[in-house]
Amino acid sequence: MQQELSQQERRLFIELPEMRAVLTLALPTVISQVISVVYNLADTFFIGRTNDPDMVAATALCMPFMLFITGMANLFGIGGSSLIARCLGVRDFIKARRTSAFAVWGGVFTILLFSLLLFFSEKPVMLLLGATESTIDYCDSYLFWVCVIGGLPTIMNPLLAHLVRSEGAAKEASFGMSMGAILNLCLDPLFMFVILPLGHEVAGAAMATMLSNLAATSYFVIYIMRRRKSSVLSLNPRDLYFKDHIPGDVLSIGLPSFLMTMLASVSNAVINNLISSASSTAVAGMGIAKKINMLSFRVSTGITQGALPLIAYNHSAGDLKRMKKAIMSAAGIAVGFAAVCMTVALLFGDVFVKFFIDDAETIEYGGRFIKIVCLAMPLASFSMTAVMLFQATAKKAQATLLSVLRKGILDIPLMFILNGVLPIYGVAYATPIAEVISFVTAVILTVVFFKRLFAQSKLSASAETARTPKL
Repeated sequence: MQQELSQQERRLFIELPEMRAVLTLALPTVISQVISVVYNLADTFFIGRTNDPDMVAATALCMPFMLFITGMANLFGIGGSSLIARCLGVRDFIKARRTSAFAVWGGVFTILLFSLLLFFSEKPVMLLLGATESTIDYCDSYLFWVCVIGGLPTIMNPLLAHLVRSEGAAKEASFGMSMGAILNLCLDPLFMFVILPLGHEVAGAAMATMLSNLAATSYFVIYIMRRRKSSVLSLNPRDLYFKDHIPGDVLSIGLPSFLMTMLASVSNAVINNLISSASSTAVAGMGIAKKINMLSFRVSTGITQGALPLIAYNHSAGDLKRMKKAIMSAAGIAVGFAAVCMTVALLFGDVFVKFFIDDAETIEYGGRFIKIVCLAMPLASFSMTAVMLFQATAKKAQATLLSVLRKGILDIPLMFILNGVLPIYGVAYATPIAEVISFVTAVILTVVFFKRLFAQSKLSASAETARTPKL
């Protein structure tokens, strides 16, 4: 088992300039996130080739379940990654290994329970979330292959990537996730238009997703097993340890990401439910708009997830100056890219929607939706960076507050209010309004955090000086 920092860990966490360290960790993660976005867009593109709004709407209706599984992966993966990096900062390699085992097996148990519950309650839940007679069968087949049969690889792919990234192995984590997404791109048309008969395109897309997640998970398992003697990462259930505050630390630090993703799932379900009364084309238009908006969100996610171990390590090691420079670098990159995405979406939103489906009504809905929701892109990027900062530094209350503020406390009530004022499109305006309030809150919390942190550091330095005997 690892007893000292590896050369890669020392170089990334201690030696490289802050901006370069952030880019080294974040770029591979961003690339894998972008490839994942391309896969999601391609999935919608291939299904859109049927020109069947019901099929496109079904994939949008299933999104809350996919987000929920992603949330569970973040609960154990990001919580475990933060604690592992902080353990490395104080050279506690045994606790880091135990943390890894808890995160892995906690994810396994949770997804098996979720898949079992979904198997017995799938159709009633889908009807509650806005599915209709014309979309329910498509929803049923997609969820069966991705979330029931394929539930375990669906969660373990991102979860293991988080843990691999905690040791600074961003390239390896990126390769695994990218490999799965690229494989999915290849399998989608094969299953949708060659292997399965006409009318089963949604099931074909689901099977392709399940198999690609299985391949990516297998890669991560092999990678961790091959490095088990030189790494703190462990898949061995014998390393499970429920003491030393490991379960509480992992779950409480991962909770904000879980809540953010889970409430995003609830938010999407509310959106679909509110606009489904109009038509399936409105749901399809919103689904396409959300997937286009996903590019900015995923890049911000890649930057924050990539930089998290660097922030956590330096905070734990006491190098506050390096930590502050790293977080400022991450925020600048994330917000800058999001601003570019917002500008492009405002100018070419209709063109992007038309690329996915040649249906005039769906294009009309989708074009207007994307131009509304894109206004929140830069604000959301800053808020996500602030959440990452608080997760990396174990500030659970601040991270949780920002997470539930962005998705849940603000946007869901606003959807109901604005839908009454401006039917259908009012639902979309809830997103930028909620992000403005979240952004202001994030700025205040971040400024207060750094002021207190550096004030405490000065007090500690003064106390240490006072204790040092004069010669």
